[in-house]
Parts: sequence; structure tokens; C-alpha cells
Amino acid sequence: MDHRDELRLLRGACAASRTGAWSYRLDEDVVEWTPLLYELFALSEDTELTLEVALSFYVGSSRERVSKAVQRCLSEGAPWNLDVQCRSVTGRMFWARTIGEALVNEGRVVALQGAFQDITRERRAVDDQERAQAELAFVLRTMPDGFFLLDSEWRFSFVNAASEQLMRRNAEDIVGCSIWDEFPGTRGSIIEETYPRVKDTGTSQSIQTYFQPLEAWFDISVHPAQTGIAVHFSDVTQEVGEQRDLRLFRTAIDAMNSGAILLERHTDDITSWLITYANKAVSTLWKTGHHFLVGQEFGRITRNATFSPELSAIQNSLVSLDLCEFELILDRFGHEQIFDGVAVPLTGTNNHCAHAVIIMDDVTERRRMNEERHRSERLALIGQMAGGVSHDFNNLLAVILGNIELLELTDNKQEAAILVGEARDAVMRGKALNDSLLAFAGKSRLKPQTADLGTFMRSLVPLVQRAIPSRITLEIIISEALPPVLIDTAMAESCLLNVVINARESIIGNGTIRIRLDASQHSNPNGEGSQTWVRLAVEDTGCGIPDQLRQHVFEPFFTTRSVGQGSGLGLSRVRGYLEQIGGFVTLSSAVGEGTTVAMFFAVSPVDTRDPDTRDPESSLERIRKLKALVVDDTPAVSQVIARMLNSLGCSTLIASNGGEARDIIMREADLDIVISDVVMPGENGVELARSISIMRPDVRIALMSGYTQDDFLDTYSPSGIAFFSKPVSRAQLMQFVRSSSTTP
Repeated sequence: MDHRDELRLLRGACAASRTGAWSYRLDEDVVEWTPLLYELFALSEDTELTLEVALSFYVGSSRERVSKAVQRCLSEGAPWNLDVQCRSVTGRMFWARTIGEALVNEGRVVALQGAFQDITRERRAVDDQERAQAELAFVLRTMPDGFFLLDSEWRFSFVNAASEQLMRRNAEDIVGCSIWDEFPGTRGSIIEETYPRVKDTGTSQSIQTYFQPLEAWFDISVHPAQTGIAVHFSDVTQEVGEQRDLRLFRTAIDAMNSGAILLERHTDDITSWLITYANKAVSTLWKTGHHFLVGQEFGRITRNATFSPELSAIQNSLVSLDLCEFELILDRFGHEQIFDGVAVPLTGTNNHCAHAVIIMDDVTERRRMNEERHRSERLALIGQMAGGVSHDFNNLLAVILGNIELLELTDNKQEAAILVGEARDAVMRGKALNDSLLAFAGKSRLKPQTADLGTFMRSLVPLVQRAIPSRITLEIIISEALPPVLIDTAMAESCLLNVVINARESIIGNGTIRIRLDASQHSNPNGEGSQTWVRLAVEDTGCGIPDQLRQHVFEPFFTTRSVGQGSGLGLSRVRGYLEQIGGFVTLSSAVGEGTTVAMFFAVSPVDTRDPDTRDPESSLERIRKLKALVVDDTPAVSQVIARMLNSLGCSTLIASNGGEARDIIMREADLDIVISDVVMPGENGVELARSISIMRPDVRIALMSGYTQDDFLDTYSPSGIAFFSKPVSRAQLMQFVRSSSTTP
């Protein structure tokens, strides 16, 4: 290659690397540049350059550095190689590398020469790299997770702030030290196995381990690095604990007999909340597969269910972060399955309900057994009282029979009136005794009415006496002139008998039960201050109730008796009844001394007690003559009802069953009223009344029975149907006939 080829290649290389050459002759103070330098500084090539002019293109500290380098080179012959910042005549800033050396002749510096290269791109790349490295170092230092570097000798070369906290060591104390020496607990662990493997294979690996010296669980990610390995780690002790607790919790939930589901809230409508978890018991209770429950909307699996309270109320409780107890009745092809449940809200972000847990128990069989037990206990008690009640009924029948026979022998109207009145009173006492038994057997519904508790108590004395054995003394103290109260007579009788029976059971051997009825000043349980109540207190000299049991005695199904001896519904029912009518109940007891249960009845603001319903014959209004039909399978009953109707001016027909009644109804177009017994062979009175109301809606109907009206309310309760409890009095028939005659 000749000189010209070499020159051509040199020029090409200089152009590609943006490099030019320069020289400075001291004796002439002349600076010479190659063309590239003129281009870089935006000068024409005919511009005359001096050392001062050349140095003027350097900016700030760069000029000072180059000037010093030139002076040293001139005085000492020292070369230079500097990265400097320059400005062209057009104001363009750029980075350059200037290189200079001295030319010496006979020991004296006669000239300077060198190279000049545009390194702007290189400098920008270096700056970008340094900036990126600085940013990376900042991130590593400030990141919340631990990060450290180990070199090829397993020495710490970098430790961030989070690592200091997690490892409980200062970086300055461990940088440069071996991890195996500083943390000997890593020896023989999964950490000692993993770190060398990553270094040897160049493959990243993640592990989770418990480090005993720090008493913590760590998630560790290990990556190969240029000089060793990089370790990223975080403390997951809480998460591991929560996962472990969750596994244990789910294991316990899956083992429960109670059904449990987890709902995830999506909207405010609980029916659209998704079931995200269901334990095994739910599948059994719901009689469906686990796959059908999970992922379904709550409303879909409960579309055939009835909630109490309603589903909207449960939803409102959950949204308000309150738990809600409920009852759920599921209709399975006409068969009811009853669940007791509780809905518990689970809070999420912003302290609002994000999930809910629903726990349910199938109580269908338990409810049935409790009802059967309750019914059996009532029947057993009625059986215990049967002898005494039979004695009372025989006494009443003796009065009725004797007075009827005496009526046949007397012509004295005054004496006859007395005999009739005594017989009528005996019948009404027998009816009251029968009603008391039905009420105690649970055959009545709540019908509050204004009543005199004194009169009520006196009428109930015979039944109470029959419930108490002769070894126990019964004392009854009734104050006079008590204000009227609002009660349901049948329920009040049942409650009083429950309390009396509890008192009886608490007395072993001889003792006393004292029933006290009086007016009392007492504060209102709802905090409205003191007011007057009518108090019915039952005191006994029994064994008393221990302190630890006293707070539970009003809970449903709580009882201190042995299995089969009590349902635990007595005092619970008493409290429930009194609260319904605005009253309350209190209990005081001392072990070995006795117990007092006091029922407080609110005074009625208005006295609405009915006057005597036995209207005298002289008050009977003139009414139009009605045609009546009496239906009863017992001839004696139908005959006496017909005679009483005839005495009221009615023309009366008699039928012994539903078939005969239908024939008469079809034949007698002017029939006005029908009075039918309920219990009859074949078609009963309820079915007959239903047919008549369709066939002849203009006919007034009354049903009569020895049972209570409550037994028929659920099956047939149309408006306009009267009900008479046997025995039926003439006064009741008079009122019915009068109302029928005035009905258009």
C-alpha cells in the first residue's frame, strides 16, 4: 500500500470517527486545523486562528482545564487527553476529546500537535448509562423488599435499606463479609443449596423458607449476576400464617355439621351476590352437588325459600355491618325444610361489606320434636287435672239436673226463675272450665280485650286448685277495685298455669303457693318513667333458682328439669305474651327460700269491657221473621237450637248432615240463615259453609263447635261467617238473628 492509499484510509477513518487534527507553531502563534474542525466549529477554512482564538471555543471549566494543559505541555512537555465541552460560532454545544503533545527540537518545545474528536454521542450514551445506573441504584436502595448482591466469594457487595431491616444488620457491618460467616444459620439449609446452584447454572430460582434465627418466613428469588448472584426477598410471615390459619379454618368449616357459604358482594341486591365457597354440609342440607352451589347467585339457590325476616332486611343488616339471625323455610315439592341461620358481614376496603358468611342449620326435625314434646307435656298435665276437672263437671251437671227436675215440680214463677238462672250459670261455668283447658292445650290465638283481672282470677281458681296437690297450700289474695287491663283471656290463663306449675315443681314436700293480684307502681322497662300496673305475682316456698341459672330462665327451651320432664317454653312464652300486649315479667329468687314471678299488665286507657250480653226479653226489638236451617248430627243439640230460634220468631228447619242440608238449601229459596256444627260425619261444617257461600251468597252462616275457632282459621276464614263455641246461648242466637235481619 503506497502513501496515497494510507492517506485515503486515514482520512476515511477520521471522517467516520468525527476526528480531526491540529497543530500550533509557537514562533508564529498560528493554529492549523484539518477541515473537520472547521466544520465542527462552523468556521470557514480561510479563518486565521491563533491560540487564544482556538481556546475561546471551550466552555466554562473546560477552557481552564485545556489552558492549563497547554501551559504544562509548553513548559514541561507533558501531553494531555481531556474530555471537554465546546461551543461553535453558531452556539451549538457539543462534547469533544482533545489530545495534545509537544514537538521538541534541541531540547526546546517548538510546536504542539494533536487530535480533536467529537464525542457527543458517546458522552450522551455514557450519561444515559450513568443516569440509568443511578436510578437503578436508587430503586434498589429504596425498594420496600430486601435486595443484596453477593460476589463470587459469597461476600456482600451491596445491601439495600430494606435488607438492613429484614436481616436486622447494618449494611456497613456486613458489606465485604461472607454470608455464611455473618449468617451461620444458612449453613445446611435450602439457602445454601439454592445460591450455588443459581451461580453454577445461571438459572433463576425462587424458594420459600423459614429462617429460624430471624423467626420469620421469607419468599426468596435468586438471579445470576455478573460477579455472583442477586437476591430479592420479602418477609411473608403474616401471609404464611394467614394461609395456614385459612387452611385450618376451612378444614374446621368443612368438618362442621352446619352449612356455611361465603358470598361475594357485587351490587346492593343480595340476590345477585355470588357464592364463592360452600362447605360439604351445605351440599348435604341443600341436597345438591357442590359444583351447583359455587359460582351461583344467592338468589338462584333460594328462589323457593321464604326468609324471616325478609331477604331485604338481611341485606340491610349486612350492608350496615350488623349480623342478622333469620329463619329460612325451603319448599321441596310440598315438603317444608326449616333452617335457622345467621348472616355475618365481612369488611373490605373502605370499611364496607365486601363479603358475607351465611351459616345454616336444618332444624326441621328439632322443631317437630319440640312441638311434639310441648304437646305431650300439655296433654300430660291435662291428664293430671282430669280427675279434678271431672269432679267439677259432675258438680255442675248435678246442679243442672237437679234444677231441671225441680222445675218440673214447681209452679212458682219466682222459684222457677231462680232454678233457671242457677242452671244457666252452671252451664257457663262448665263452658269457662272447658275453654281454660283448650287454652292451656294451645288451642287459641291471641285476642286482646279489656278485662277485669279480679274477675278473671276468681273464675280461674277451680282450675288452679286442680293443678296443685293437697300437700301444697294455695293462697289467693285479690285487691278490690283494680283498673281494667288489656289481656287475651285464654293466653293469660295458659301463662298463669305455666307459672303455677313451675312453682309446684319447685316445692319438694309441703309448701305454699301464694297468688297475689294488686296495683303496683313500677318503672316502665322502656325507660318512660314510673306508672301504674296491675301485678299478678306467683310466690312459692320452693328450692329457688341459683344465680348462674337465673339469667337463662326466660330463654326458649331452657329448663332445669330432666329430659322429657319439661320443654323450657313456659317462662319464655309468658314473657313473649306480656311483651306483645305491652307488659313485662320479673323474677326474683333465693336458693332455699323460694321464687316470685310477677306479671305486669298495662292499665287500659279506655274501658271497653262488654256489658252483659244477656238481653232481657223486653229489650228484644221487633225484627222481620227469618227462615233458619240448623245442621247437627246430634238430634238433641239441633232440637234445642231450633227451639231457641223459634222463640226468637224464626221458622226453623233441621238437617242431620251436609247432604240433607244441601237438599233443603236447593229447595228453600227463601232461606235466610244456616247454623251448622263443624264436626260431622262425611261433609263437615267448614266444607258445607264453603259450598253455601258459593251457592247462596245471600245466606248468613254461623258455625258452632266444642273446639275453638282457631282450629279452623287456617283452613277457612271468610268474612261474614259467625262462630259460636258450644254450648250456644239464646243471647248469642238473638244477636246473630238481629244482625241477620238488618243485613240487606
